[in-house]
Amino acid sequence: MCLCVDKWIQRVSFPLLFGGAGFAAWSLWSPATAAWLMPVIVAAVGAAVFALERAQPFESRWNGSGDAKEDLGYVASTALFAHIGEVLAWSCALACAAYVAPDVPFWPRNWPMPVQIALALAIGDFLPYLYHRASHESSGVLWRIHAIHHAPAHLNALNFAHFHPLNALLTAGLTLLPLALLGAGADVLFVAGVLHNVHGVLSHANVDFRLGPLNLVFSMAELHRWHHARDPRLANGNYGATVTLWDWLFGTRRTAGRAPAAGEIGLWQGSVVPARLRDRILFPWRDRLPAGCCGG
Repeated sequence: MCLCVDKWIQRVSFPLLFGGAGFAAWSLWSPATAAWLMPVIVAAVGAAVFALERAQPFESRWNGSGDAKEDLGYVASTALFAHIGEVLAWSCALACAAYVAPDVPFWPRNWPMPVQIALALAIGDFLPYLYHRASHESSGVLWRIHAIHHAPAHLNALNFAHFHPLNALLTAGLTLLPLALLGAGADVLFVAGVLHNVHGVLSHANVDFRLGPLNLVFSMAELHRWHHARDPRLANGNYGATVTLWDWLFGTRRTAGRAPAAGEIGLWQGSVVPARLRDRILFPWRDRLPAGCCGG
């Protein structure tokens, strides 16, 4: 492939896909489209990423890694429980609205929509940041729930769905609930939710992204790969799901100044998770590991 095309893909694909998804969500959202528009946008971005992973892979050996049946199982369970988390967040917000200043919205609804969305991404990342960090700094149930996400020794777009269902539920709820309680409009919540999911696909993608200065703002693939490193000194950082704000403020932004090698990705030494999907669901509450475990 022509070098100029390679550079174009590296530098422009993230802004186009992320910005395009946000614009599509903003311009097409309505109460009538809310039920189906988000998965359509995320699937469209996923299809584009699938093509980019083959045109401009970060590590060609990661394409086709893993088990397709297992990947689809994770996609289905993650989507289902993330949706449950979103519904619970909305329900809690409605239940609390009668008691928490119902006539005084705290959200700056008169601000320009791009500014509201940027604010929503920053605020929406705060509680997931704390939960994500607590998961890494715990050796108990929280880590056992989250360790499933770090089990693959490769990264591609489908890794975004490799979560325990509870992890997906909590992250979705913790992202949207504060925004709903602050009075953010339904359109802002929707666009923020779309961008959060799209960013998750992109940050795990096996694409040789080069974001340059945008790495200071977004917790994208160049940083997030180090979060999946086998070395816990690097993996215990870059907790932001979408933006790097809270990592900057709490001193947990990590970069090694180079790209990780293929063998540097996966669970760190001593961490183990069951090999089978059905065993991983019960893994956080089991004192003894089932036969056939995999580890770092």
